Amino acid sequence: MFTKNTISSEHPIRDLFREALEFGLKITPPDKAEVAAYIEEQILCEFISAGNLYRIRDASGKSLENIADMLLEGNVLLNANSFEREFQVHKHIGDYTLFMLSMFPSSLVTKKGTEFVLGKLVIPDASLSEHYMLQGQRSYRIAAEFENKELFQELASNFPLYKNMLELVRIYLESAGSEDVEAAKNIISGTA
Repeated sequence: MFTKNTISSEHPIRDLFREALEFGLKITPPDKAEVAAYIEEQILCEFISAGNLYRIRDASGKSLENIADMLLEGNVLLNANSFEREFQVHKHIGDYTLFMLSMFPSSLVTKKGTEFVLGKLVIPDASLSEHYMLQGQRSYRIAAEFENKELFQELASNFPLYKNMLELVRIYLESAGSEDVEAAKNIISGTA
């Protein structure tokens, strides 16, 4: 089940996102038409609200910002209380990693430490970007086991392509000088 967006289909930000997506699609077109609609609705429009970036919460209600913590919440053998929860968390991790890698890659530079901790295992000399790429693909594959198999398999299999497409969206939005994009950058980087 996908999140229903509160941004109306006539809102001007959607026009800007559609223009930016069209720019990205011209250079790196996906094989599946439904992917562009998913990226607009479930990634760009969803994450315009910074609160949605960190919507995954633990049992105490604490918002989780690290992939390792989200993974604990998305495993029925650990903290997830249902397969629906496992699906929602892995869908979110896939979306989140794709969004952060392409739209705000500089914010990954400032994240350190706990992003590299998986349980008690510390991964020395690991690249956070590489970790995000691998985990995004893995989470989309897990999400595909639950629903929308073709869509999530496509996102997993061609994750680098969609990352590149969204990078082009970011470049388009930055060149458009949108105040919404600048405000979102400041919120995500913690300078707002």
